[in-house]
Amino acid sequence: METAEMARIVSQVTEPVLGVTFVAAASGAAEINPAWKTAALPIDGTTPLTVAVSADEACARILGSNMFATPVERLDDGMVADALCELVNMTAGLLKSAMHVDQPLGLPSMRQNELLSAGDDAWSHHFMRAGELNLVLAVATRIY
Repeated sequence: METAEMARIVSQVTEPVLGVTFVAAASGAAEINPAWKTAALPIDGTTPLTVAVSADEACARILGSNMFATPVERLDDGMVADALCELVNMTAGLLKSAMHVDQPLGLPSMRQNELLSAGDDAWSHHFMRAGELNLVLAVATRIY
């Protein structure tokens, strides 16, 4: 799938729930650095997939703030993690429907950013933005 389509799928979750709309990043890929937060979810079965969402610090905190209706400065790391895990869970559900994959979702968990740079070409990265907020939706054709 093209990044624009992936941004539409992510925005199906973020628009009504969080008030944030993502579009494909026009100026190329953002750089995922250690400050980014990553949540991933496996979809095991005959078509194994791993879906991950990685967000820069500002994006992760805005998403958490909106999800918990809490000012950004009152968020703790657990709330940010919960927001990203819920985002990857809901996005993975929509993605597997769009891909016509009839397999159960695994459990989302926070992961190290290095997961997205596994050197085996299994990942496709879709860089997107909502204003100044940066997010990557990554899909791998195997379980990580």
